[in-house]
Order: sequence, then structure tokens, then C-alpha cells
Amino acid sequence: MPSPEITIIGVGGLGNSMAKALSTAGIPIKSIFNRTAVKAQKLADDLNVEISGCFPSDGSELGNLIFITVSDSAIEPVAGCLAGIADDFSTKTVVHCSGNESANLLKDIKSKGGSIASFHPLQTFTRQSELSDFEDIYFSLQGDKSAFPQLKQIAKKLGANTLKVTEGQKAHLHAAAVMASNYLNTLLDVAVETASVSDLAPDEAKKALMPLVKTTLENIEEQSFGEALSGPIKRGDIQTIRHHLDLLKDQPELLVLYRILGQRTVKLARKSQSIDQSTAQKMVNILE
Repeated sequence: MPSPEITIIGVGGLGNSMAKALSTAGIPIKSIFNRTAVKAQKLADDLNVEISGCFPSDGSELGNLIFITVSDSAIEPVAGCLAGIADDFSTKTVVHCSGNESANLLKDIKSKGGSIASFHPLQTFTRQSELSDFEDIYFSLQGDKSAFPQLKQIAKKLGANTLKVTEGQKAHLHAAAVMASNYLNTLLDVAVETASVSDLAPDEAKKALMPLVKTTLENIEEQSFGEALSGPIKRGDIQTIRHHLDLLKDQPELLVLYRILGQRTVKLARKSQSIDQSTAQKMVNILE
């Protein structure tokens, strides 16, 4: 399958990163557009792309694979405007990269014969991201199956994987991604705050905790969640849990979070048979 010619609409963190990565991977980019035309022009100049501006003026400026990498709220309006510049999209595939929204936001394109899909990378990107940031990540694929072979080819050239999902699975996967990435950030911030309650400097607490976090993630990657679990709940150490609850009694927000996560950890420890039912029940009673 020959490489498609690419158009990118929207050069924020993801659009910018995808344009650079696609270019580095040898995939031709025909045109780049952005609401602020000067940003599209700069990126186009950097990548030796001839066509750029704030929005395509007609179908001749479009590649046969078009990525809409704008904010979620702008996807449908952009797709509507795009559908207005040509009568026939039967040779085009139009894709958005939202994690939360379905390919149906591109229905105006589909009504003119185009293939539509969502192609969401489970990764975070900034303007400094490179091709290597796409290696081994997963793109969720949802929408017209006719678009999938081309998108799988793109993912493969970026060194990435694909996962076909339904509309419902896509939304749940995105919620999971928010918890695994964004909320992990917040949880670590809470962990540093917990360590800092006794006047330990936050930057020192962060430095001390990061090796533990990295090893935990490595263990999770290599083992099941239950096997990778460590700590007082897995050991059935009720006394330590009581002590932690006592330490946090003057920090109600931290205490609530500790109790909630503790109860879920008891379930995990019980599921992996690290603790017996009697110990698990005692811990649940304490954490409630």
C-alpha cells in the first residue's frame, strides 16, 4: 500500500508532533493548516511543505488522508467547514484524534462520500515531542473499517500499535487513560503533600518517591497488578494501616483518599490471595 499524502488541520501539541513524526518517517505531507496561519507557515517551512494557511480554500489543497487535530469542541465545526469546500470526498479519509469523541463528529464528510475515523494516541505530547515518543504506544481506532488499513500503516511507520474499539469502548478507554495518566500525576502530588505534612521539603519528598514509582511501573508492566502489589495491605499489616489513618486524621482530604484507595487495594490483595478473607474484612472495617 503506497503512503498517503497527508493534510494536518490544527498544529497544537499533537498536530505539531504528528507532522514532525510523519515527515521523519518518510510519509509525505501535502498541506498544513491552523487557525493562526503563521504557526502553520512556520511548521510547513520547517518540514518543506508547500501548502499552508489558516484553512484549505478548495479540495486541491487536501491530501487523501486528513488529520483534524484541533480541540474536541472544534472538531465538528471544522469538519462542517471542510465539507463545504468540495462536493466529493469519496477519495478522502478524514480522521480526528480526540480520545473522548466518536468518529460520528465527522458525519458531514461521510455524507459526501468520505471515510471517517478517530485515531487517538494513548500518549501525551508537547511541541518538543519527537518520532521516538510514538514508539510502542497504542492508537485507538474507531469509525469506518475502510479507513483502518491506511491508519494501521501510519501507526506501523511511527513504530506504534493499534487497538480497534467500539464507540462505547473508546469512551471508557479514554476515561481509563485520564486516570492512568492525569490522575497519576495528581496522586503523586498528593503523595508528596502527604510526606510534606511533617515539614519534609516537597522537592526532597518527590526525589525520594520517584525511584519507587518507576520500579512499581516496571513491576506492573512485567507482572499482574496483584503480583506487582507490595506494602502493608498485601502483608496484612493492620497495625501500620491504623497508624497511617491516625497520622492523617487532621488532613481530611488526604484521609478520605487514603481510605478509598486502601479499600480498593484490599480487594486487589484478596483477589491475588495475598491475604485471607478474615484479614481482608478487618482491613475493610478499619478503612471504612
